[in-house]
Amino acid sequence: MKDDFFMTKNERVLEYLKSLPEGTKISVRSLAQALKISEGTAYKAIKDAESMYIVTTIPRAGTIRTKPKSKSFDRLTYEEIKNVVDGIVLGGENGLNIELNKFLIGAMTTEEMVKYIQPGDLIILGNRDNAQMAALKAGAAVLITGGFDAKIEVKTLADKLSLPLISTTYDTFTVATLINKAINERMTKKRILLVSNIMSSNPIYMTTNQTVNDWKALLNKTSHTRYPVVDESGTLVGIVTSREIAKADDNDKIGDIMARNPIYVTETTTVAFAAHLMIWWNIEVLPVTNNKELVGIISREDVIKALQYMAKQPQIEETINDTLLKDFHAEKTQDGMKFYGTIPQNMVNQLGTVSSSALMMLMSECGISSVTRNKRFDAVVDNFLVYFIRPLQAEKTIEVNTSIIDYSGNFCKVEISVLYEETMIAKALMSLRLLKNKKLF
Repeated sequence: MKDDFFMTKNERVLEYLKSLPEGTKISVRSLAQALKISEGTAYKAIKDAESMYIVTTIPRAGTIRTKPKSKSFDRLTYEEIKNVVDGIVLGGENGLNIELNKFLIGAMTTEEMVKYIQPGDLIILGNRDNAQMAALKAGAAVLITGGFDAKIEVKTLADKLSLPLISTTYDTFTVATLINKAINERMTKKRILLVSNIMSSNPIYMTTNQTVNDWKALLNKTSHTRYPVVDESGTLVGIVTSREIAKADDNDKIGDIMARNPIYVTETTTVAFAAHLMIWWNIEVLPVTNNKELVGIISREDVIKALQYMAKQPQIEETINDTLLKDFHAEKTQDGMKFYGTIPQNMVNQLGTVSSSALMMLMSECGISSVTRNKRFDAVVDNFLVYFIRPLQAEKTIEVNTSIIDYSGNFCKVEISVLYEETMIAKALMSLRLLKNKKLF
Protein backbone atom coordinates (compact mmCIF):
# COMPACT_ATOMS: atom_id res chain seq x y z
CA MET A 1 0.00 0.00 0.00
CA LYS A 2 1.27 3.46 -0.85
CA ASP A 3 2.25 5.97 1.82
CA ASP A 4 -0.59 8.42 2.61
CA PHE A 5 1.62 11.34 1.60
CA PHE A 6 1.80 10.11 -2.00
CA MET A 7 -1.94 9.37 -2.32
CA THR A 8 -4.31 11.68 -4.17
CA LYS A 9 -7.34 13.14 -2.40
CA ASN A 10 -9.64 10.71 -4.20
CA GLU A 11 -7.46 7.74 -3.20
CA ARG A 12 -7.54 8.83 0.46
CA VAL A 13 -11.34 9.02 0.39
CA LEU A 14 -11.56 5.52 -1.15
CA GLU A 15 -9.26 4.14 1.55
CA TYR A 16 -11.47 5.78 4.18
CA LEU A 17 -14.58 4.16 2.66
CA LYS A 18 -12.86 0.76 2.66
CA SER A 19 -12.15 1.16 6.39
CA LEU A 20 -15.81 1.68 7.30
CA PRO A 21 -17.73 -1.27 8.83
CA GLU A 22 -20.18 -3.13 6.62
CA GLY A 23 -23.63 -1.58 6.71
CA THR A 24 -22.45 1.96 7.48
CA LYS A 25 -24.70 4.52 5.80
CA ILE A 26 -22.87 7.13 3.76
CA SER A 27 -23.96 10.46 2.30
CA VAL A 28 -22.13 13.09 0.28
CA ARG A 29 -22.57 15.67 3.04
CA SER A 30 -21.45 13.41 5.90
CA LEU A 31 -18.42 12.22 3.94
CA ALA A 32 -17.43 15.79 3.05
CA GLN A 33 -17.75 16.88 6.71
CA ALA A 34 -15.86 13.85 8.06
CA LEU A 35 -12.86 14.30 5.75
CA LYS A 36 -13.10 18.10 5.34
CA ILE A 37 -13.37 17.91 1.57
CA SER A 38 -15.75 19.46 -0.94
CA GLU A 39 -19.07 17.78 -1.66
CA GLY A 40 -18.01 17.47 -5.32
CA THR A 41 -14.95 15.44 -4.30
CA ALA A 42 -17.08 13.30 -1.98
CA TYR A 43 -19.66 12.64 -4.71
CA LYS A 44 -16.98 11.56 -7.21
CA ALA A 45 -15.37 9.26 -4.64
CA ILE A 46 -18.73 7.60 -3.86
CA LYS A 47 -19.35 6.99 -7.58
CA ASP A 48 -15.85 5.51 -7.94
CA ALA A 49 -16.49 3.35 -4.86
CA GLU A 50 -19.72 2.06 -6.43
CA SER A 51 -17.84 0.95 -9.55
CA MET A 52 -15.33 -0.84 -7.30
CA TYR A 53 -18.16 -2.48 -5.27
CA ILE A 54 -17.01 -0.81 -2.04
CA VAL A 55 -20.44 0.75 -1.53
CA THR A 56 -23.87 0.24 -3.02
CA THR A 57 -26.84 2.59 -3.40
CA ILE A 58 -30.23 1.11 -2.46
CA PRO A 59 -33.43 2.93 -3.43
CA ARG A 60 -35.10 4.56 -0.39
CA ALA A 61 -32.26 3.39 1.86
CA GLY A 62 -29.31 5.39 0.52
CA THR A 63 -25.66 4.46 0.08
CA ILE A 64 -24.14 1.85 2.39
CA ARG A 65 -20.77 0.16 2.84
CA THR A 66 -20.93 -3.39 1.53
CA LYS A 67 -18.73 -6.45 1.52
CA PRO A 68 -16.42 -6.74 -1.51
CA LYS A 69 -18.34 -8.51 -4.25
CA SER A 70 -17.13 -11.16 -6.62
CA LYS A 71 -15.88 -9.85 -9.93
CA SER A 72 -18.05 -12.39 -11.69
CA PHE A 73 -21.27 -10.95 -13.06
CA ASP A 74 -22.88 -14.33 -13.62
CA ARG A 75 -24.17 -14.79 -10.05
CA LEU A 76 -26.86 -13.07 -8.03
CA THR A 77 -26.89 -14.37 -4.47
CA TYR A 78 -29.39 -14.18 -1.63
CA GLU A 79 -27.03 -11.84 0.20
CA GLU A 80 -27.19 -9.38 -2.67
CA ILE A 81 -30.98 -9.65 -2.67
CA LYS A 82 -30.93 -8.85 1.04
CA ASN A 83 -28.89 -5.72 0.31
CA VAL A 84 -31.13 -4.71 -2.60
CA VAL A 85 -34.29 -4.78 -0.45
CA ASP A 86 -32.55 -3.47 2.68
CA GLY A 87 -33.59 -6.68 4.44
CA ILE A 88 -32.92 -8.27 7.82
CA VAL A 89 -31.90 -11.94 8.07
CA LEU A 90 -34.18 -13.82 10.45
CA GLY A 91 -32.65 -17.25 9.84
CA GLY A 92 -30.58 -19.40 7.47
CA GLU A 93 -27.66 -16.97 7.40
CA ASN A 94 -25.27 -19.74 6.28
CA GLY A 95 -27.08 -19.88 2.93
CA LEU A 96 -26.69 -16.24 1.97
CA ASN A 97 -23.98 -17.05 -0.58
CA ILE A 98 -26.25 -19.43 -2.52
CA GLU A 99 -26.97 -18.34 -6.07
CA LEU A 100 -30.52 -17.23 -6.85
CA ASN A 101 -32.31 -19.26 -9.52
CA LYS A 102 -35.51 -17.23 -9.91
CA PHE A 103 -38.00 -15.44 -7.69
CA LEU A 104 -41.72 -16.06 -7.30
CA ILE A 105 -44.56 -14.17 -5.65
CA GLY A 106 -46.53 -16.50 -3.42
CA ALA A 107 -49.95 -14.98 -4.15
CA MET A 108 -51.75 -18.35 -4.28
CA THR A 109 -52.65 -21.25 -2.03
CA THR A 110 -49.78 -23.10 -0.41
CA GLU A 111 -50.56 -26.29 -2.32
CA GLU A 112 -50.49 -24.50 -5.70
CA MET A 113 -47.43 -22.47 -4.81
CA VAL A 114 -45.29 -25.53 -4.05
CA LYS A 115 -45.87 -26.86 -7.58
CA TYR A 116 -43.83 -23.98 -9.03
CA ILE A 117 -40.94 -24.02 -6.54
CA GLN A 118 -37.50 -25.39 -7.34
CA PRO A 119 -34.35 -25.44 -5.15
CA GLY A 120 -32.58 -22.11 -5.37
CA ASP A 121 -35.76 -20.08 -5.81
CA LEU A 122 -36.79 -17.09 -3.73
CA ILE A 123 -40.44 -16.88 -2.61
CA ILE A 124 -41.89 -13.46 -1.78
CA LEU A 125 -44.55 -13.84 0.91
CA GLY A 126 -46.41 -11.95 3.60
CA ASN A 127 -46.99 -13.20 7.16
CA ARG A 128 -48.20 -16.66 6.07
CA ASP A 129 -46.50 -19.16 8.39
CA ASN A 130 -47.64 -22.33 6.60
CA ALA A 131 -46.54 -20.99 3.21
CA GLN A 132 -43.15 -19.98 4.64
CA MET A 133 -42.60 -23.48 6.03
CA ALA A 134 -43.68 -25.13 2.76
CA ALA A 135 -41.36 -22.93 0.68
CA LEU A 136 -38.37 -23.75 2.89
CA LYS A 137 -39.12 -27.48 2.75
CA ALA A 138 -39.25 -27.22 -1.07
CA GLY A 139 -35.70 -25.78 -1.10
CA ALA A 140 -36.45 -22.08 -1.59
CA ALA A 141 -35.44 -19.05 0.42
CA VAL A 142 -38.21 -16.83 1.77
CA LEU A 143 -38.53 -13.04 1.63
CA ILE A 144 -41.21 -11.67 3.97
CA THR A 145 -42.63 -8.29 2.95
CA GLY A 146 -44.28 -5.65 5.09
CA GLY A 147 -41.69 -5.84 7.88
CA PHE A 148 -43.30 -8.91 9.51
CA ASP A 149 -41.36 -11.24 11.79
CA ALA A 150 -41.48 -15.06 11.52
CA LYS A 151 -42.37 -17.71 14.07
CA ILE A 152 -39.57 -19.46 15.92
CA GLU A 153 -40.25 -22.79 14.18
CA VAL A 154 -39.86 -21.11 10.76
CA LYS A 155 -36.54 -19.55 11.82
CA THR A 156 -35.36 -22.91 13.20
CA LEU A 157 -36.17 -24.67 9.93
CA ALA A 158 -34.37 -21.97 7.93
CA ASP A 159 -31.26 -22.42 10.08
CA LYS A 160 -31.47 -26.21 9.76
CA LEU A 161 -31.74 -26.09 5.95
CA SER A 162 -29.32 -23.13 5.56
CA LEU A 163 -31.95 -21.30 3.49
CA PRO A 164 -32.18 -17.55 4.10
CA LEU A 165 -35.30 -16.19 5.76
CA ILE A 166 -35.30 -12.44 5.11
CA SER A 167 -37.69 -9.69 6.20
CA THR A 168 -38.07 -6.32 4.48
CA THR A 169 -40.27 -3.32 5.19
CA TYR A 170 -41.05 -2.88 1.48
CA ASP A 171 -44.32 -4.07 -0.06
CA THR A 172 -44.47 -6.91 -2.59
CA PHE A 173 -44.66 -4.67 -5.66
CA THR A 174 -41.63 -2.61 -4.60
CA VAL A 175 -39.63 -5.74 -3.76
CA ALA A 176 -40.38 -7.36 -7.13
CA THR A 177 -39.43 -4.12 -8.91
CA LEU A 178 -36.12 -3.84 -7.03
CA ILE A 179 -35.18 -7.47 -7.66
CA ASN A 180 -36.10 -7.23 -11.34
CA LYS A 181 -33.91 -4.15 -11.65
CA ALA A 182 -31.01 -5.93 -9.90
CA ILE A 183 -31.30 -8.93 -12.25
CA ASN A 184 -31.44 -6.71 -15.34
CA GLU A 185 -28.46 -4.67 -14.18
CA ARG A 186 -26.53 -7.85 -13.41
CA MET A 187 -27.18 -9.31 -16.86
CA THR A 188 -26.26 -6.00 -18.47
CA LYS A 189 -23.02 -5.94 -16.47
CA LYS A 190 -22.37 -9.49 -17.57
CA ARG A 191 -22.20 -8.13 -21.11
CA ILE A 192 -20.00 -5.20 -20.05
CA LEU A 193 -16.75 -7.09 -19.64
CA LEU A 194 -14.10 -5.36 -17.52
CA VAL A 195 -10.33 -5.42 -17.86
CA SER A 196 -10.12 -7.22 -14.50
CA ASN A 197 -11.92 -10.21 -16.06
CA ILE A 198 -9.30 -10.82 -18.77
CA MET A 199 -6.01 -9.32 -17.61
CA SER A 200 -2.89 -11.26 -16.72
CA SER A 201 -2.42 -10.71 -12.98
CA ASN A 202 1.28 -11.58 -12.91
CA PRO A 203 2.79 -9.35 -15.58
CA ILE A 204 6.43 -9.53 -16.52
CA TYR A 205 7.86 -6.07 -15.98
CA MET A 206 11.15 -4.20 -15.70
CA THR A 207 12.44 -1.66 -13.22
CA THR A 208 14.11 1.65 -13.96
CA ASN A 209 17.45 0.36 -12.60
CA GLN A 210 17.66 -2.64 -14.93
CA THR A 211 19.69 -2.46 -18.13
CA VAL A 212 19.33 -3.25 -21.81
CA ASN A 213 21.19 -6.50 -21.13
CA ASP A 214 18.38 -7.47 -18.72
CA TRP A 215 15.84 -6.71 -21.45
CA LYS A 216 17.66 -9.02 -23.86
CA ALA A 217 17.71 -11.78 -21.24
CA LEU A 218 13.93 -11.42 -20.84
CA LEU A 219 13.54 -11.50 -24.62
CA ASN A 220 15.35 -14.85 -24.81
CA LYS A 221 13.25 -16.19 -21.93
CA THR A 222 9.77 -14.97 -22.97
CA SER A 223 10.04 -13.91 -26.65
CA HIS A 224 8.17 -10.71 -25.67
CA THR A 225 9.52 -7.32 -26.69
CA ARG A 226 7.25 -4.96 -24.71
CA TYR A 227 7.41 -4.57 -20.93
CA PRO A 228 5.90 -2.08 -18.48
CA VAL A 229 8.46 -0.28 -16.32
CA VAL A 230 7.96 0.44 -12.60
CA ASP A 231 9.91 2.38 -9.98
CA GLU A 232 10.95 1.21 -6.52
CA SER A 233 7.41 1.52 -5.13
CA GLY A 234 5.82 -0.49 -7.97
CA THR A 235 4.29 2.57 -9.64
CA LEU A 236 4.04 2.44 -13.42
CA VAL A 237 6.40 5.04 -14.90
CA GLY A 238 6.98 3.91 -18.48
CA ILE A 239 7.10 1.17 -21.08
CA VAL A 240 10.05 -0.23 -22.99
CA THR A 241 9.90 -1.86 -26.42
CA SER A 242 12.32 -2.99 -29.10
CA ARG A 243 12.10 0.53 -30.57
CA GLU A 244 13.84 2.05 -27.53
CA ILE A 245 16.30 -0.85 -27.25
CA ALA A 246 17.45 -0.44 -30.86
CA LYS A 247 18.88 3.00 -30.05
CA ALA A 248 20.59 2.03 -26.78
CA ASP A 249 23.78 0.39 -25.54
CA ASP A 250 23.78 -2.81 -23.50
CA ASN A 251 24.62 -1.04 -20.23
CA ASP A 252 22.08 1.77 -20.57
CA LYS A 253 19.49 1.84 -17.81
CA ILE A 254 15.87 1.15 -18.71
CA GLY A 255 14.79 4.27 -16.82
CA ASP A 256 16.87 6.42 -19.16
CA ILE A 257 15.56 5.02 -22.44
CA MET A 258 11.96 4.02 -21.68
CA ALA A 259 8.94 5.77 -23.17
CA ARG A 260 7.45 7.86 -20.37
CA ASN A 261 3.79 8.59 -19.57
CA PRO A 262 2.51 5.31 -21.05
CA ILE A 263 -1.15 4.76 -21.89
CA TYR A 264 -2.71 2.48 -19.28
CA VAL A 265 -6.08 1.26 -18.01
CA THR A 266 -7.48 0.30 -14.63
CA GLU A 267 -9.19 -2.90 -13.49
CA THR A 268 -12.62 -1.27 -13.83
CA THR A 269 -12.03 -0.05 -17.40
CA THR A 270 -14.31 -1.79 -19.88
CA VAL A 271 -12.72 -4.12 -22.43
CA ALA A 272 -14.52 -2.18 -25.17
CA PHE A 273 -12.78 1.05 -24.11
CA ALA A 274 -9.43 -0.74 -23.87
CA ALA A 275 -9.98 -1.98 -27.43
CA HIS A 276 -10.72 1.59 -28.50
CA LEU A 277 -7.43 2.78 -26.98
CA MET A 278 -5.50 0.01 -28.73
CA ILE A 279 -7.06 0.91 -32.06
CA TRP A 280 -6.69 4.66 -31.65
CA TRP A 281 -3.05 4.58 -30.54
CA ASN A 282 -2.10 1.46 -32.52
CA ILE A 283 -0.67 -0.33 -29.48
CA GLU A 284 -0.70 -4.03 -28.74
CA VAL A 285 -0.33 -4.22 -24.94
CA LEU A 286 -1.79 -2.09 -22.15
CA PRO A 287 -0.55 -2.01 -18.54
CA VAL A 288 -3.29 -2.28 -15.87
CA THR A 289 -2.95 -0.17 -12.72
CA ASN A 290 -4.62 0.28 -9.35
CA ASN A 291 -3.86 3.73 -7.93
CA LYS A 292 -1.03 3.88 -10.50
CA GLU A 293 0.53 0.66 -9.17
CA LEU A 294 1.05 -2.03 -11.82
CA VAL A 295 -1.30 -4.95 -11.19
CA GLY A 296 -1.62 -6.60 -14.61
CA ILE A 297 -1.41 -6.35 -18.37
CA ILE A 298 -3.72 -7.06 -21.32
CA SER A 299 -2.80 -7.74 -24.93
CA ARG A 300 -4.55 -7.21 -28.24
CA GLU A 301 -5.11 -10.96 -28.41
CA ASP A 302 -6.78 -10.96 -24.95
CA VAL A 303 -9.14 -8.16 -26.02
CA ILE A 304 -10.13 -9.77 -29.32
CA LYS A 305 -10.83 -13.14 -27.70
CA ALA A 306 -12.93 -11.46 -25.01
CA LEU A 307 -14.97 -9.45 -27.50
CA GLN A 308 -15.57 -12.54 -29.61
CA TYR A 309 -16.66 -14.49 -26.52
CA MET A 310 -19.05 -11.77 -25.36
CA ALA A 311 -20.57 -11.51 -28.84
CA LYS A 312 -21.72 -15.13 -28.46
CA GLN A 313 -23.35 -14.63 -25.06
CA PRO A 314 -27.16 -14.44 -24.73
CA GLN A 315 -28.51 -10.92 -24.49
CA ILE A 316 -30.92 -10.63 -21.59
CA GLU A 317 -31.25 -6.86 -21.20
CA GLU A 318 -31.75 -4.89 -24.40
CA THR A 319 -29.68 -1.78 -25.05
CA ILE A 320 -30.78 1.10 -27.27
CA ASN A 321 -28.77 -0.41 -30.13
CA ASP A 322 -30.52 -3.75 -29.66
CA THR A 323 -33.91 -2.01 -29.75
CA LEU A 324 -33.04 -0.18 -32.96
CA LEU A 325 -31.80 -3.24 -34.82
CA LYS A 326 -34.10 -5.96 -33.49
CA ASP A 327 -36.66 -5.51 -36.30
CA PHE A 328 -34.06 -5.27 -39.09
CA HIS A 329 -32.93 -8.05 -41.39
CA ALA A 330 -29.59 -8.03 -43.18
CA GLU A 331 -28.22 -9.51 -46.36
CA LYS A 332 -24.85 -9.24 -48.05
CA THR A 333 -24.34 -7.23 -51.21
CA GLN A 334 -21.40 -7.06 -53.60
CA ASP A 335 -19.58 -4.29 -51.72
CA GLY A 336 -21.37 -4.11 -48.38
CA MET A 337 -24.73 -4.99 -46.83
CA LYS A 338 -28.40 -4.13 -47.09
CA PHE A 339 -30.59 -3.79 -43.99
CA TYR A 340 -34.36 -3.50 -44.09
CA GLY A 341 -36.89 -3.12 -41.30
CA THR A 342 -38.80 -0.59 -39.18
CA ILE A 343 -37.70 1.95 -36.59
CA PRO A 344 -39.63 1.51 -33.28
CA GLN A 345 -42.36 3.97 -32.33
CA ASN A 346 -40.50 5.06 -29.19
CA MET A 347 -37.67 6.55 -31.30
CA VAL A 348 -39.72 9.63 -32.28
CA ASN A 349 -39.05 13.29 -31.47
CA GLN A 350 -41.44 15.95 -30.17
CA LEU A 351 -42.88 16.40 -33.70
CA GLY A 352 -43.81 12.74 -34.07
CA THR A 353 -41.19 11.89 -36.69
CA VAL A 354 -38.16 9.65 -36.26
CA SER A 355 -35.53 11.32 -34.08
CA SER A 356 -32.51 12.39 -36.11
CA SER A 357 -30.19 11.03 -33.42
CA ALA A 358 -31.94 7.62 -33.59
CA LEU A 359 -31.61 7.60 -37.38
CA MET A 360 -27.91 8.49 -37.17
CA MET A 361 -27.39 5.76 -34.57
CA LEU A 362 -29.08 3.27 -36.89
CA MET A 363 -26.84 4.33 -39.79
CA SER A 364 -23.76 4.08 -37.59
CA GLU A 365 -24.65 0.59 -36.33
CA CYS A 366 -25.39 -0.62 -39.86
CA GLY A 367 -22.06 0.78 -41.08
CA ILE A 368 -20.10 -0.92 -38.30
CA SER A 369 -21.99 -4.19 -38.81
CA SER A 370 -21.28 -4.23 -42.54
CA VAL A 371 -17.54 -3.98 -41.87
CA THR A 372 -17.30 -6.41 -38.96
CA ARG A 373 -19.52 -9.05 -40.60
CA ASN A 374 -17.72 -8.96 -43.94
CA LYS A 375 -14.17 -8.58 -42.63
CA ARG A 376 -14.57 -10.48 -39.32
CA PHE A 377 -12.86 -8.07 -36.97
CA ASP A 378 -13.94 -5.30 -34.61
CA ALA A 379 -14.07 -1.62 -35.47
CA VAL A 380 -14.73 1.75 -33.83
CA VAL A 381 -16.00 4.93 -35.45
CA ASP A 382 -13.28 7.46 -36.27
CA ASN A 383 -15.41 9.98 -38.18
CA PHE A 384 -19.09 10.19 -39.09
CA LEU A 385 -20.24 12.77 -41.66
CA VAL A 386 -23.96 13.16 -42.37
CA TYR A 387 -24.79 14.84 -45.69
CA PHE A 388 -28.51 15.28 -45.03
CA ILE A 389 -31.52 13.86 -43.13
CA ARG A 390 -35.16 14.19 -44.12
CA PRO A 391 -38.23 13.67 -41.89
CA LEU A 392 -39.42 10.06 -41.58
CA GLN A 393 -42.43 8.56 -39.82
CA ALA A 394 -41.81 5.78 -37.29
CA GLU A 395 -42.76 2.18 -38.02
CA LYS A 396 -42.27 2.67 -41.76
CA THR A 397 -40.31 -0.01 -43.61
CA ILE A 398 -37.00 1.45 -44.71
CA GLU A 399 -33.85 0.18 -46.39
CA VAL A 400 -30.30 0.97 -45.26
CA ASN A 401 -27.58 0.32 -47.83
CA THR A 402 -23.91 0.27 -46.86
CA SER A 403 -21.02 0.24 -49.31
CA ILE A 404 -17.36 -0.21 -48.36
CA ILE A 405 -15.64 2.29 -50.64
CA ASP A 406 -12.11 2.22 -49.24
CA TYR A 407 -10.16 -0.29 -47.18
CA SER A 408 -6.48 0.01 -46.31
CA GLY A 409 -4.41 -1.08 -43.34
CA ASN A 410 -6.22 -0.26 -40.13
CA PHE A 411 -8.82 2.05 -41.70
CA CYS A 412 -12.03 1.62 -43.62
CA LYS A 413 -14.57 4.00 -45.22
CA VAL A 414 -18.24 3.17 -45.61
CA GLU A 415 -20.94 5.04 -47.49
CA ILE A 416 -24.43 4.70 -45.94
CA SER A 417 -27.78 5.62 -47.45
CA VAL A 418 -31.34 5.28 -46.08
CA LEU A 419 -34.28 4.85 -48.47
CA TYR A 420 -38.04 4.84 -47.99
CA GLU A 421 -40.08 3.76 -51.00
CA GLU A 422 -37.01 4.41 -53.20
CA THR A 423 -36.70 7.98 -51.90
CA MET A 424 -33.42 8.97 -50.26
CA ILE A 425 -34.05 9.86 -46.60
CA ALA A 426 -30.48 10.21 -45.33
CA LYS A 427 -26.90 9.78 -46.48
CA ALA A 428 -23.63 9.61 -44.54
CA LEU A 429 -19.95 8.74 -44.84
CA MET A 430 -18.22 6.90 -42.04
CA SER A 431 -14.56 6.13 -41.42
CA LEU A 432 -13.55 3.43 -38.96
CA ARG A 433 -10.44 2.19 -37.22
CA LEU A 434 -10.06 -1.58 -37.32
CA LEU A 435 -8.95 -3.95 -34.56
CA LYS A 436 -7.11 -6.86 -36.13
CA ASN A 437 -5.52 -9.84 -34.44
CA LYS A 438 -1.87 -9.11 -35.20
CA LYS A 439 1.08 -11.12 -34.02
CA LEU A 440 1.81 -9.53 -30.67
CA PHE A 441 5.50 -9.94 -30.12
